Amino acid sequence: MSESKKTDDWLAALHKGDAEAYRIFFEEYYQVLGVFAMKYVHDHATAEDVVNDVIVEMYSSRPRFDSLTALKSFLFTAVRNRCLNLARHDRVRRRYLANADESDGFFLNAIIEEEVYFLLTKTIRTLPELPRRIYELSLSGASNEEIARELSLTVDSVKAYKKRGKQMLRERLKGLMSFLSVQL
Repeated sequence: MSESKKTDDWLAALHKGDAEAYRIFFEEYYQVLGVFAMKYVHDHATAEDVVNDVIVEMYSSRPRFDSLTALKSFLFTAVRNRCLNLARHDRVRRRYLANADESDGFFLNAIIEEEVYFLLTKTIRTLPELPRRIYELSLSGASNEEIARELSLTVDSVKAYKKRGKQMLRERLKGLMSFLSVQL
């Protein structure tokens, strides 16, 4: 029997799902495909998984190959594509995890920021009336000159009340400041 006829018979047996044909196929191509996959994934276990998946897929779908060249082309292309898909998936997964870490950081920072703002405004409400009004106006974006006009004070008086209010806030928020220095 000619070599070409043997190859054709073997390819037909593969197509039919013949166990002996797959044993021969496995012995001939498993290691070669594994080495080929390693060039893409650089991990022995992953390379084996890729080759096993390609073989299982081939066995399940039982494609018909007209030549040994077509079979080899299918195998190497399937292994390469699976490896590239794994690499893409891994990049996407790493990017997602990095973004999740960043968004977790953003989430935590947003919570801390809101909590600090809440505690600050709550503490400002405990200040005596004039320093409280000055800080409220200041937090709403008013300049010292605008605050002075609004409250009929001099700019120096506004600065003095701010300074005194700042000392009171610092004293009342002492625990928060130490918490923030640990968190940041």
